[in-house]
Amino acid sequence: MIPRTRLHPRERGFTLVELALVMGIVALLLGGLMVPVARMLEQKATATTQATLETAQQALLGFALLNKRLPCPDIGASGLEGTYDIATNRCSSSSSPSFSDPADASWGYLPWATLGVSGADAWGRRLRYTVSTPLASTVSGTFKAEVTNSNLIIKCTTLASASVPNCFSGTSLITPTDKAAFVVYSHGKNSRGAASMDGLSIVAAPPAGSDEFQNLPDSSASGSTATSRRTFVSRLHTDAVNPAGEFDDLMVWMPASLLVAKLLAAGQWP
Repeated sequence: MIPRTRLHPRERGFTLVELALVMGIVALLLGGLMVPVARMLEQKATATTQATLETAQQALLGFALLNKRLPCPDIGASGLEGTYDIATNRCSSSSSPSFSDPADASWGYLPWATLGVSGADAWGRRLRYTVSTPLASTVSGTFKAEVTNSNLIIKCTTLASASVPNCFSGTSLITPTDKAAFVVYSHGKNSRGAASMDGLSIVAAPPAGSDEFQNLPDSSASGSTATSRRTFVSRLHTDAVNPAGEFDDLMVWMPASLLVAKLLAAGQWP
């Protein structure tokens, strides 16, 4: 007798509706995971940039202790410090004076190659650097005399707005210091006004009148003055929907009092 083989019914697969439902659930799960991952990556980039800025701050301090002056900013793309012109008391040559005010500020980019540190933030943009011009003088014996005359101003905002986080003490805007020797900063994730390391790509500037715009010391900008070019904003991050506008710049600076303390500790003061 030939055994009979029982035929099984054909197994049923997913219908299009079921497949679409599964794909939708997977998409929701992946979307939910992407948000914290993106936030974590942004926090890591911010922390990396902050560490880079602090390293630059220490390198500038070391440069000052070794050379009894601070370097001029890099105004090209070489990463090397600019030239101090004794004839004009500027931190650039007489043929290119638009990056320096003789008694106020000289600005450009961090001379990372001169300092031996990284010159870029975590987003691949160049770090900016501004110094109180007299502190970059190569004239012997002037550094200590000028340290107490440091005049870079750090504010929590230049806006007449109480909506800026942690910017008000009573009815007055907070000014952390009006005697900083130098500042080093990144334009943050949005990179507004920042340049690539080769200087060939420059991101569009932030809106005029914003706190991020204040950190672009451009002598050709409308309303720019020597005082505005030595005034900088460092405050908490705000997004575009905040009444104070978007702000994600990151900054370190050296108060004159701290620089004096470092010189004293190194036996170079008074």
